[in-house]
Amino acid sequence: MYNHDSVSLCIIDDIKSVVDGLKGMNWAEHGIRMAGVASNGEDGLRLISGETPDLVITDIRMPRMDGLAMLRAVLEQNRDCKMILISGYADFEYAQQAVQLGAFDFVVKPFSEQEIMAAVLRAKAEILEQRSKLLNLREMEKKLRESLPILRQEYFALLVSHRTPWEQAAERWEFLDINLNPQGFIVMLIEIDRFQEQAAEMSIREVELVRFSLLNITQETISEHTPCVVFRARHNRYLAVMGDAAAASPVEIAEQCCRNIERYTKFTVSVGVGGRVEQTSELPESYRQANRALAYHLFTEGNAAIMYDDLLQAGSQEPLTLEYKDELLLALRSGNAGRTSVILSAISATLERQGSRHNPDYLLSLYDELAASAIRTFYELVPFADIQPLVLRFKAVQGTAGLPLASLQRQLLALCMEGAELVRLNSLSEGQKVIYESLDYIKSRLSEDLTVGECAAHVHLSASYFSSLFKKVTGMTVTQFITAERIQKAKALLVEGMPVQEVASAVGYEERRYFSDMFKKITGQTPSEFRASYHPEL
Repeated sequence: MYNHDSVSLCIIDDIKSVVDGLKGMNWAEHGIRMAGVASNGEDGLRLISGETPDLVITDIRMPRMDGLAMLRAVLEQNRDCKMILISGYADFEYAQQAVQLGAFDFVVKPFSEQEIMAAVLRAKAEILEQRSKLLNLREMEKKLRESLPILRQEYFALLVSHRTPWEQAAERWEFLDINLNPQGFIVMLIEIDRFQEQAAEMSIREVELVRFSLLNITQETISEHTPCVVFRARHNRYLAVMGDAAAASPVEIAEQCCRNIERYTKFTVSVGVGGRVEQTSELPESYRQANRALAYHLFTEGNAAIMYDDLLQAGSQEPLTLEYKDELLLALRSGNAGRTSVILSAISATLERQGSRHNPDYLLSLYDELAASAIRTFYELVPFADIQPLVLRFKAVQGTAGLPLASLQRQLLALCMEGAELVRLNSLSEGQKVIYESLDYIKSRLSEDLTVGECAAHVHLSASYFSSLFKKVTGMTVTQFITAERIQKAKALLVEGMPVQEVASAVGYEERRYFSDMFKKITGQTPSEFRASYHPEL
């Protein structure tokens, strides 16, 4: 097993005692492995070529090939090998020259074991440092290779967002090893249909597996036709930049992506295909077109591809009048859920008839306007704690990208219907307080010629709204209630023995005959008969 901290050593010297002395040193204790010995320069060079040691100790003067010649030959073969030269005092200048040529160090004879060991350990320390740097460099290169797909994705995310001339892109294109012709591109934008709704019950691991699977299917499908770079644009979207050299049309490739994803997963996707562009600087234009084409899935149920070139290219947006908007807000304010449903159905029908002539963003803004107006109305009429859960629930769904028009209509209908019911319940509760206040006023003026307008004015309401609210709370009209209260008071006065004419006047009837007719109509008895039932002696 390879040991990162171990170094190998060869000893070359023509004096056997020197070789034996050096060989006998305790190298293993210092992590140094003896790779072999030789007695002349030629044998030493063959040994070094075969063993490729990290470190060589050699004498300068040897037969057949001296140390200096061997130094040159070794360093030509293995620049990383450290050479320590042994020299006498007479060869001092010769040894200095060898160091200048690339020898690591030299030791002057006679030397001690401590001196040679110190030189070797210095060489070992440098070997390990170089080895560590090399390993770090290789590790960085490995990580770079592993991260190239992510770096490519990040770079293309910039290219589709910022106009970048080829002159600026070329160097990084080569560095990232992008397998895509630098001329002729088409951008596709892929969105998972109703992903937020379907992923709500999934774990994070399951969600990531789905995203990875769809990315792979998309990449493999496009790669069958043309080189491409595919990456996540956001949690439910993917972006593909592909070459334009495919035999199939871009929309055919996109439709095949839809089919493959539907076949191999439980999900479907909507695809927007941008127009062809020639240069890297034009990629943002193709991306903008793909995004625009994807927006037109507002009119579909997904699982389809739309190409920008197939869209009707119009000028300014034709205005769309929502003639029912004011009527909708009135229905909401009155808490009339049934009327609200009818009005929203009429709005939906109008939009569906005219939708194909309108920009999806324009229609979305209209629905946003309707929803915002409805929510403002609810905040005005319903306590915050009651209406806020409904509003938050609607906004959570409304924020889901890629909802088709039919889904938007269903969400708005649910918001308005539930909100109208809350308005009704809340209005009834507040209305009870108002009506109860008016009841006391009515009861205190039964002897007067009381009108609905006077009762409504007392509680600061219009006569029509007061009448409607009064009926909701009491179950009868104002006139019916006044009449019932007058007859009830008349009964009490008759029982007390008050004459019929005085009773009639006390409860607001100027004519005794009219009072008697009204009393009999309600009670089934004339006032005199009613009183006689309590006082037979009279």
